[in-house]
Amino acid sequence: MGHASSLSAPALEQFLIQARLTKAVASLRLQGPGSRLLGDLHIQAFRPSSYLDLSGLNARDSLPPEGMPVTLTILLGEEVLTLESLLLPPIQDKSGTTLLRLDWPHQSARLHRRRDVRVAAPDQSPLKVQMTLGSNHYDALLMNLTEKGVGLALAEALMVDLHASVEIDAELPDGTLLRCPAEVRHLTYLEGQDFPTRLGLVLTPGPGTDLESVHRFIQVRRTDRSQSLRRT
Repeated sequence: MGHASSLSAPALEQFLIQARLTKAVASLRLQGPGSRLLGDLHIQAFRPSSYLDLSGLNARDSLPPEGMPVTLTILLGEEVLTLESLLLPPIQDKSGTTLLRLDWPHQSARLHRRRDVRVAAPDQSPLKVQMTLGSNHYDALLMNLTEKGVGLALAEALMVDLHASVEIDAELPDGTLLRCPAEVRHLTYLEGQDFPTRLGLVLTPGPGTDLESVHRFIQVRRTDRSQSLRRT
């Protein structure tokens, strides 16, 4: 498990200022019955010890009820912040856009390093993926996934040249298809493991490759993972 640190009130305010100025991506996990995730949100405004407003609510998303407990996750550079809060009544800005309003957190916000919030981890089952190298196809496990690369584990004792070009093909649990060329950057062989060949790949999407749905999937997994880390 990765380490997390609690933020002081001044440090939290500075983090939120940076997140607002840089339009850092945030997501909101709704707790309790009908639990779901609202993604692609941004910090719109906040008042310390009072409230925090989020923009980016999709017009087709139903408004969650006032008082619902939520977990807010913000990705800022190499840091991932999570905090627990309650929903206040939504408001509208001057343009008439609906904003989600959160009560100011009464518990300490937690900060993790992004590398500790991987998409696949010991408590998250690895995903199945197929890798194509030349005319050969290999079944593999996708051990971790970021916006830029993937880590694979293969049962075959495979030797691959560094910088070799491969294709990866996977169906994510939400039905999203991940099909993208990649380049081999790391190769490790772990003796005695069921999947001894470990490959580190950098995604090399072409101009027409759309990875937005994959990015949303990563955000959901990071939210779940950061909540797990926070409880440890």
